[in-house]
This record gives sequence, C-alpha cells and structure tokens, in this order.
Amino acid sequence: MTNPEKYRIGELSKRTGLSAAALHHYEEMGLIAPGRDPESGYRMYGAEELLRLQEIAILKEMGFKLSDIARMAAPDGEDADESARTRIWKDALRRQAELIDARRRELDKMKKLIESGLFSIEVRGGIMLEELSDFIRQLGEYRAEQRGEARKRFFSEEERERLPTFAETGEEAEVWASLLRRVQAAVGSAPDAPESLKLAEDLLDYALSRFGGDANSVERYWSFVRPDESGSAKVYGLDAETFAYIEAITDEYLRRSAGKMPPSEK
Repeated sequence: MTNPEKYRIGELSKRTGLSAAALHHYEEMGLIAPGRDPESGYRMYGAEELLRLQEIAILKEMGFKLSDIARMAAPDGEDADESARTRIWKDALRRQAELIDARRRELDKMKKLIESGLFSIEVRGGIMLEELSDFIRQLGEYRAEQRGEARKRFFSEEERERLPTFAETGEEAEVWASLLRRVQAAVGSAPDAPESLKLAEDLLDYALSRFGGDANSVERYWSFVRPDESGSAKVYGLDAETFAYIEAITDEYLRRSAGKMPPSEK
C-alpha cells in the first residue's frame, strides 16, 4: 500500500499536471531527488519534492530557465520529523515569498524605467535616443537605494518628512514636464529676456507650491539635485546646461523682484 504521505510518479503526475517525462527530466537535472520504495524500488515523492516542484513552478512563471533553477538551492532531502517538516515548509514558502518580492522590485524598476522613457518623450515632444540611453545608464547607476542614502546624508529627518514625493506620471508630472519643455526650448536665451523672466516666475511658483511655500526647503533641495562634477543629471531634465540656465533666470528674476522692477522691463 502506498504511504499516504508519498506518491508514486503516476499519482504525482495526475495531482500536479506534470508529465512523468517532465518529472524524470527534473530529476536528471538535479532539481528534485525522490526517494525509493524499499520493497518495489519505485520512485516516491513526498512533501519535500512537492515543495520543490511548487518552487520550480513559481520560478518558471517568473521567467527563470530550468538551467538557472538548477543552480539555485538543491532540495534538502532531510528525513524529518513533524516539527522539522513544518520548518521545511515554512522555510520553503518564505523563500518563495522572498523571490516574488525580489521580482516585484525588479518589475517596479522596469516600470520606473518605462515611465521615465514616456516622460522624456513628453518633455522633448519626440524620442531622443542618445539622451534616453544616457538616462537609462544613469538611472541604473543612481539606484533608489542610493538616492535614499544620499537624502539621509543631506537632509535631516525633519526635512525628509517635508520633502514632496515627485511622480513621473499624473497631473503633477504633467505640470513639471510642461515647464521642462519650456526650459529646454529656451536654454541659451538671455536671462533678462521677458520670456525667460516669465519662465523663472512660473518655475519658482511651482517649486514653492510643491514645498508648501518653504523657500528654504526649495533652496536646500535645489542644492541636492545640482548635477555632479561630470555634469550628469540627478533628476531627469536637469543636466548641467539646463540647471545653469534655470539658475541664471531665477537669479535675475529675484534680483528684479527685490528691486521691485516689473519682470518684463530691463
């Protein structure tokens, strides 16, 4: 009589939908290691093999090849008592949850990358392959974890709590994209030109609205996103040239505002 906690290959095939040939192939690759019935010599599959098959199914669904899965942790093969068997189940399920979480993070990064591509097209009004490929490289180098650590070093905990969350989709992103389009079109214009001064006014109004009217926070964040020595942008659209232009027009606007001169007059 078959052990109720063990299945022969035909029984396992019916329960899992996996063919006997697939199960043999998994065994040949070292993905599973079924035991043998001491009397008949038949392969016998228990809880450990079922857990491993579940894990293999999840990994395949996530896009892993069998050769990749084979290089991962091999089946335990431990002949455990009930408490140890429970631990094996919990460890295996926890490991699968961690794999799914890791995959979700990778998918989130890919989604962010796609959104960045859409954002660049929205800003430029077309596809700029050179700039987009450069930004993809920078995005890979400037990971979210690194940005988080950089923020911790630059801002106090109280300041971080006040920092706005910048999205790359939605109404706020559209407003910023529209401003960036205007900036990109105006780069190189004289800082005291009427259109430059109006653009500076709109940029400052936007920044103050995002930071709740706190000019000091705006200034601190502006210092934080300043391009590094290589000129690479830390925030999309704010490369060294664009950054310098924005600083020039906002400085001119603030100078004129302090002198109570109409922005459109020299």
